[in-house]
Amino acid sequence: MNSLTEQQLDSISMIVRFGATDASRALSSWLGREVRVSLDRLQQVSLEKATELMGAVDSEVCACCMQVSGGVNGRLLLGFDDTSGWMLCDALLPRETKSSEWGELEVSAAMETTNIVGCAFLNALSQIFPRSESIQGSAESTSWIPSPPVFVRDYAASIMQFALVDQACAFDQVFVAQTEFSIDGTPVGWRLLLVPDAESLDRLSRSLP
Repeated sequence: MNSLTEQQLDSISMIVRFGATDASRALSSWLGREVRVSLDRLQQVSLEKATELMGAVDSEVCACCMQVSGGVNGRLLLGFDDTSGWMLCDALLPRETKSSEWGELEVSAAMETTNIVGCAFLNALSQIFPRSESIQGSAESTSWIPSPPVFVRDYAASIMQFALVDQACAFDQVFVAQTEFSIDGTPVGWRLLLVPDAESLDRLSRSLP
């Protein structure tokens, strides 16, 4: 499989929007403010273009990464620059001084946020994603099981190359569902990226009309 059709991209994008809605509710409750997680659509782009989704390729950014396994495998990343990440930490850590470095408390706050928004996102998808065929040929519900998040700080290009390496080895183009965030109507520099692996994408391409 080298590409998904426009109809398949639209179908998956519609499903992922349900996950974004549940993630919005969970993050709003977690932060005590109105948070909106929005998805334009699934993107099908070159590897070079995809490496820019987390920011300028030579900029240093942070990401909390979760492995996703089960019916659909891949990676889920919550990415942000330092300023945006520290803004998140300040909203969660009641103290007089603002965050200016990644200490243990800041990293813990970022990872717990990823755990909350990521699980809400994946739980919604597991309920409505197309049913997959088991080895025996019977239909079974798609499950999305996340690992505990891992915090990394690196160049944006390096993080995205790590996230996309499996797809890049199999396809001419790579496929990424990217969401954006706003708090109280103001956009913030966080990005939630869902990156299915090559086998899962091939299975999806065969299960969708």
